[in-house]
Amino acid sequence: MATTKASTAAANRVSDSREKPFIAEPRKINPLLRPWNAVVDREMHQRFVPGRLMAWDPRTAFSWVAGSLYWLLPAGKARKALGDRIQNMVVITAAYALNSPYCIADAVESEPTGLSEAELEALRIGADVSEMPSFSPRERLAVRYARLVSSTPLEFPEDFVAELTAAFTEQEIVILAALAAEINRNARLFEALGAPPLDFGAQTG
Repeated sequence: MATTKASTAAANRVSDSREKPFIAEPRKINPLLRPWNAVVDREMHQRFVPGRLMAWDPRTAFSWVAGSLYWLLPAGKARKALGDRIQNMVVITAAYALNSPYCIADAVESEPTGLSEAELEALRIGADVSEMPSFSPRERLAVRYARLVSSTPLEFPEDFVAELTAAFTEQEIVILAALAAEINRNARLFEALGAPPLDFGAQTG
């Protein structure tokens, strides 16, 4: 199955013409936050604007950093067993469910997703995953789970939970829930600050 590269995923973005955040960046940033912003800048090949905006309140900024330190940890057996594809599906599903231009660009355009154009489109429009023959049973459950985690009000039907716990281990469920919850956190915080969408078409280096 052909995969979709970052450079061809722009069509899946949610339209957003916002160029400036709702607030200005602080003139002075806590020195302890600067190295972290520099690391994220380097990884994204562009300025991490939300990191500068959060710097107005160091407690908010450091709590975000603490929640993102998992980047520095090895994947572990459970994450490797799940595979990148199903984890990407959870992240992309949550981003689309929340209609967050920032998180959609990060999830879809930052690197190859392992998904075909048709699969990405199905996630974008919230299609019935049971009608996607290329999705495995576990992948369908993961997508449904990400949609439930990203919905309001939060409701998890008993029959779905039974399917979920029968298909995934306890550790895998924690991983899937955490991935979806992280996108929810980022989407709501970054969009609430008016952070402009990422532009991976402008990457240099």
